[in-house]
Amino acid sequence: MELQELMQRIQIAFTKAHQPLEDAIVCHACKECLELRDGVIGHTPDQLTDSWVDHNFDQLPLFSDDAKRYYLPAYLRVSACNPDSTVTQFVLFSLKGDHRWEPSGGYSKEQKQAIYEYLQFIEARTIDENYQKDIAKAKSVWK
Repeated sequence: MELQELMQRIQIAFTKAHQPLEDAIVCHACKECLELRDGVIGHTPDQLTDSWVDHNFDQLPLFSDDAKRYYLPAYLRVSACNPDSTVTQFVLFSLKGDHRWEPSGGYSKEQKQAIYEYLQFIEARTIDENYQKDIAKAKSVWK
């Protein structure tokens, strides 16, 4: 699968994910979470720039369940464009775990499939052994 096809599949799969209310973007009222919230308020995943995602590479776990589902496509996009990046490292770390992956209504079959296809895409394009271990674990979670 090519990058453009993967991006289309992710976009289509997550189109119906609802933008969370401003007070439901993050789970805590700490400084770091509030800065993250303020950085995404009013933005769709497509509007988050690659540089914003790069700068916030480790922030995915701070999102609420619903916000994580909504903003995940931005992180997948940046990661897929640079499979050996720090963004990829933290996306894989997040995807292999069970920390806040239960949004209202859950993940649709199409969303799970898009995440799985992202994992296959990264698996085919990275040589980092640690990434490969994380990918294997994440694939078992999202299968």
